[in-house]
Amino acid sequence: MDSYLNLLSNVTILCTVSMFAAGIPSCLSIYRTGSTQNVPYLPFLMTLINNLLWFYYGILKVDSTLLVVNGIGGFLQVTYMVVYLYFAVSRMKEMQQTFLGIIFMLSVYFLLQNYVVEPKMIEDRLGLTASTITVLMYASPLAEIAEVIRRKNSASISLALTITSLATSSLWFLYGLLLRDLYIQIPNLSGITSSIIRLMLLYVYPKIQVLVDSKEKGV
Repeated sequence: MDSYLNLLSNVTILCTVSMFAAGIPSCLSIYRTGSTQNVPYLPFLMTLINNLLWFYYGILKVDSTLLVVNGIGGFLQVTYMVVYLYFAVSRMKEMQQTFLGIIFMLSVYFLLQNYVVEPKMIEDRLGLTASTITVLMYASPLAEIAEVIRRKNSASISLALTITSLATSSLWFLYGLLLRDLYIQIPNLSGITSSIIRLMLLYVYPKIQVLVDSKEKGV
């Protein structure tokens, strides 16, 4: 069991870090063009918050897999955010979002340290908070899914990212299953479901590239 768990842990780390590295092309694009246009800031911040919560959970559980993955993930998200803020023309909205994120994290830490006495209860509350944030992140493409169904066009869905997400969620689900940790299992089950839905949409609604005539664009 230990050898299987170690193998699963290593593969999960590799796959998850690869998924976190998906932000590198966007970061390089910002650096090359000197513009943050069409690159959203909020996903970087939300992923960082998610990484910090799971890193804290990993400390309580003494789980090296959670610590390594979310330590690397957190570092990458901070890097993406720094590059974004450096090249952003107006940083007011992004700074407000960052401030709210800091307030949220400090509030979670303060409440857990001052109002929860039992160590096991702290672990449970933190696991519930982290898994809820992860479920919300996996649920975020629902608007995209609804738009794909409405337009009957899956051009906005990335096949590579969807497959990576499915593989990563499946690995984490198995990892949580072996550890008998529902806080790891449940959010990744939602990730598996979300990825399968997007794969089905890619099959049902083939990608159609919409070409807009230059005259209609006023060029």
